[in-house]
Amino acid sequence: MTLGDSSPASTVSFPWPLTFDEFSFGVRCYNTLASNILFMDHQFALDDEVDGPSGSPVSSEWKDRWMAGFIVGPETMPPGPVEIRWTSLDGVSHHAEVDLIGDIFPTREVRHNVPKEDVNEEWAHFEHGKVGAPQILMEINDRTVSVYMKAHVLTKSFPIPGRTDVRSRLDLILVWSKTY
Repeated sequence: MTLGDSSPASTVSFPWPLTFDEFSFGVRCYNTLASNILFMDHQFALDDEVDGPSGSPVSSEWKDRWMAGFIVGPETMPPGPVEIRWTSLDGVSHHAEVDLIGDIFPTREVRHNVPKEDVNEEWAHFEHGKVGAPQILMEINDRTVSVYMKAHVLTKSFPIPGRTDVRSRLDLILVWSKTY
């Protein structure tokens, strides 16, 4: 059997659900009068957003290109909470602490839209059911804080019509949201 063989004879077992031991993190702020995001001793708000408005997204498709860049390695797991201080468009100041691992991903389960039957078994078995560094993305938009996940999951099928060179999915999944 070759990597990605989708024949019915595929019998490789792998741990399910898929999990992660590390992740990358990213934040976007929109429609706020000011914002300050601290995570693992790093400031994630842009300098002009700390004391000024963040503005609206530049395009309606901004989430299609959204990527995380701050690596949280296995040696720093689990990290402490994300501390968010922001002012919504109505002038109200807010403070929230969001514990990504403790509250949102306590089992470190990868959130994705690939059915188990379509996951490439050899890849999942080789990786012991672990997905390398999924992206955990946080959006602060006016009064709402949302957390998403993006994870590369190799598939047996070709998920993009007409593209026989792509056998993976990288879906943006809304995992948690709260309006303050």
